[in-house]
Order: sequence, then C-alpha cells, then structure tokens
Amino acid sequence: MAEQHEKALVPQIRFTGFTDPWEQRKLGELSTEFKSGEFICADNVSESGSYPVYGGNGLRGYTTTFNHEGLYTLIGRQGALCGNVNIADGKSYFTEHAVAVKANHLNDTTFLYYLFGTLDLGQYSGQSAQPGLAVSNLVEVEAMVPDKAEQKKISRVFKTVDSLITLHQRKYDKLCVLKKSMLDKMFPKGGSL
Repeated sequence: MAEQHEKALVPQIRFTGFTDPWEQRKLGELSTEFKSGEFICADNVSESGSYPVYGGNGLRGYTTTFNHEGLYTLIGRQGALCGNVNIADGKSYFTEHAVAVKANHLNDTTFLYYLFGTLDLGQYSGQSAQPGLAVSNLVEVEAMVPDKAEQKKISRVFKTVDSLITLHQRKYDKLCVLKKSMLDKMFPKGGSL
C-alpha cells in the first residue's frame, strides 16, 4: 500500500536531476491572486486598441484601459466553455467571465497554465442553465505539484513544444492556401478551361 502511495507522488516521466516527490496542494495555495476580472461594456471592446481584453473564452478584442499587468493564467468562468484555460502576459483587461490566477513565489504561473489545462475544471461548474465556476470552489481543487525548479523546467519544455506547434500550424495554413489556389486555377468553376 505504501508503494502505491509513493508511486502516486511521482509522475511516470521525470527530467534528469529531479527526484523529489510531488505534493498535493489546493489550487488556492499555489497563488497570490485567484479572482474574477471586472465588467467591461461591449462598446469599449473593439478590433484594435492598446490592450487585449480576455473573457471566459479567450481574447475578445482590445480596449484603451487595462486592469492587470504581468503574467496570468486565465480560467473561463461562465458559459459552455467554462473551465477552459488561457495565458496572458503584459497589460491586459480581464472581464468578469475570466478568473485571473497569478502564482505565488513558490510556484510558476506558466506551470499553472499547463496544470490547469489537465484538470478538466469545467466539471466543477454549477449545474444550471448557464454553467459557471465559483472561485470559492476552484481554490479548493487539489492537484499534485513539484517544486518551483521542476515547474519551470516543465514550463520551458511545453512552451517550446507550443512554439513548434504554432510554427508548423502556420506552415500548414500557408500550404492549404497554396493548394486551394492551385486547385482553383487548375479546375476552374463551371468545368470549362
């Protein structure tokens, strides 16, 4: 039984040099800030502006003011996609539909982004016509976490993988446009050359 408990404290994949067991912590214990953003009138959100506006489903547009500065993990708080996770860095405006989370000095905010993405946070939403997550419930969710040094290593690896995915996605998108253009030119609509 003790061996099973010990295995649960150590993930199947580890980076060289990290051997300490992971510890179970409440999400609220990992952060200095864990709260919903603020309301912004839709008229104040546009396609361009100085500061990005993040809602429950990610980027909504831009505005002329900001209410957060720095690196934050965002959790969608309401709607069909509640529980989805995003990350924002710099000066941004977070609406009341997003929960802003900033790691404390013992943890890494980017790590929290990747961790939260694995926790299926939407399962903690209230069962009503409009699903919603309460911060008071989210801060009580428990997860296994390593020390900050290992968190940072994990974050760096996944950020590198995300960058590669983005790079290849752009190449893929360009190739799809090229293919469509060639097909349109080779096979004109109407069937006549």
